[in-house]
Amino acid sequence: MRFPFPLAAVATVQASVSWAAFVSVNTTSGLLRGLETNGLLTFKGIRFAHPPTGPLRWEPPAPFTSTTLQNTGSFGPSCVQKFSVGAIYEQLFNTPPLPESEDCLFLNVWAPVPTEQKLPVLIWIYGGGLAFGAARDPEYDGASIASNKHIVVVSFNYRMNVFGFPGSADLPLDGNNLGFLDQELAFKWVQQNIACFGGDPQRVTIVGQSAGSLSVSAAISRHSSSSAPFRAAIMLSLAQVSTPPTPSFVLFDSLASALGCTQAPGATQLACLRKVPASAIRTFTNGPSSGFFGPRVDNLTFFSDPLQRIRTGLTARVPFIIGNTQDDGTLSSFNMTDLAAFLVTIFGSFPTADEVRSLYPSGLNDNAIISEAIRDFGNLCPAGLWAGAAVGAGVADVYRYTYGPIFADNQPFPNAGAWHSSELPEIFGTFNHSTATSSEVELSHTMQTLIANFVKDPSVPPAPHWPKYVPGNTTTTLARLAYEGNVALGNVVQVAESDSVDGPCDALWNQILDIRV
Repeated sequence: MRFPFPLAAVATVQASVSWAAFVSVNTTSGLLRGLETNGLLTFKGIRFAHPPTGPLRWEPPAPFTSTTLQNTGSFGPSCVQKFSVGAIYEQLFNTPPLPESEDCLFLNVWAPVPTEQKLPVLIWIYGGGLAFGAARDPEYDGASIASNKHIVVVSFNYRMNVFGFPGSADLPLDGNNLGFLDQELAFKWVQQNIACFGGDPQRVTIVGQSAGSLSVSAAISRHSSSSAPFRAAIMLSLAQVSTPPTPSFVLFDSLASALGCTQAPGATQLACLRKVPASAIRTFTNGPSSGFFGPRVDNLTFFSDPLQRIRTGLTARVPFIIGNTQDDGTLSSFNMTDLAAFLVTIFGSFPTADEVRSLYPSGLNDNAIISEAIRDFGNLCPAGLWAGAAVGAGVADVYRYTYGPIFADNQPFPNAGAWHSSELPEIFGTFNHSTATSSEVELSHTMQTLIANFVKDPSVPPAPHWPKYVPGNTTTTLARLAYEGNVALGNVVQVAESDSVDGPCDALWNQILDIRV
């Protein structure tokens, strides 16, 4: 229930004067003091777990509960970031730098003023390779889509890199995917509290992009339909595929050695590392030799064979949208040698350079081929595999897309195209309003509408003329979104042959991505 505070404030939003008042909502995290502005409630920096610091570093998140007043007028800090994957990522996603802290498990809620009817809920999971990212990123502000489409939007932080996915042999195997446990605790918080904001806990859709999309797929994989704290999902540019089941702990041992914690493995080594300042750990992990700290197969939060789990009915049978952008691979800085090494690290195998070249038109140079290859095995092929597996297992309401619009004011580097994450400003309405063309503005309205349509009712098409996905070369169910300047809701979907983009997947990549065990 909401209680207006006796104080009022005048807030300036996009150069217009708007009336705002303090409001409160009673939750398991305390009596939250937020703002109501133009019919939208905003609560930022809601603590949902105790600080994962000191003795709680590398421990499962401990739920935070309180009955006291909590000010929730500003975002909590981001979790500790890791940007050693390349300067382009820090330039795009952390300029200017966002405040960081190891004490970072906060979430945010945007909700229209409650009425008698409970509203559907969108939970946003940010990307960043499970290495960086933050719910407070201005691009992910939920105010526009929540207000325009009358839905409740929730975003949250989760631990990443070595803080969230340490890969330590001294921890229980199922205690290494802490970032996923943070996500699950946020889902639980929503189930317990979202009705207080006018949201319906029975109508929750989880949405993620890149590593956030991987997180969505992992959540689908580990839940059954009866246990899932969501009823639908949207996966933008990634889904988990076959993963080697044998964990490696080399990187964590290297961290311990670099930071002077060379005691015998076990509690003593962990106790030493828990006393090391987070800043020192960040310095090491952002250096050239730290490597990639990612999820381990623990058969609890993360499985080696998600596609087989779908086929055998072991996952949440929820409706979903899945797809990729046309140029998902243009952020890559790999060469052919790097590509081979990366594939060995992630999948345990790799094709030869000539095998990769043979998949693509002969006129392309290696840089273009690598971009297309990364788009395909990283995003396009997993989308096809997931959609095909789910449809084959009888999951209703599966929609597959490829996203193609290119706007001049959204080209952060030469030949970016419809680059990885370029759809997000349109979905959140956070595009540059001073430089956007009328087409970009209209596409934002369209993307918000189709996302919200699915959140409101995943049993009906998200947009006109968007058919449910049926794999094969005799069906036309792949939605090409916003190609050829078609940005209105009525024409944003152009259907294509269902497997028309899957040639390289069928020829090679699926053999690596879908290992049936």
